[in-house]
Amino acid sequence: MRAQPYTLTGLKARLWCRFFLLSVFGTMYLNDIQRTGFYEALGLVTRDFEREVINKTNRSAGKVFPIILDVEHPEFYDRLEQCIVNNEKISAISSSSAPKALKLLKKLPFYVSNVTHFLKLYLIKPIDVQPIHGQVL
Repeated sequence: MRAQPYTLTGLKARLWCRFFLLSVFGTMYLNDIQRTGFYEALGLVTRDFEREVINKTNRSAGKVFPIILDVEHPEFYDRLEQCIVNNEKISAISSSSAPKALKLLKKLPFYVSNVTHFLKLYLIKPIDVQPIHGQVL
């Protein structure tokens, strides 16, 4: 990306950077929380470990990307935690003996909730690490 700096300039690039970082952090957090047993076996507290990895990765991304996510925003981890609760409910519904169509209908509100939480996470004002003409996205 440094060899092609034009890929990191402009509004479109900033929006894509937000999307990329949120996708990586959200996927990692939600997946790894499901594997808490593994991390605990290593002597780690999963949520603390995940937050540290996200914080360090976010700071590192600022060396290349024009923006980073505000992972210290009070809503950031609260919304990810709500997605974990939603995913647990989705999993419980999947494990039930209900008909497939009924399972889908029962899961739908939790899917919508997850999409809403991720959209709201995306809309949290990012931290501008490389200002462009004094503008902050």
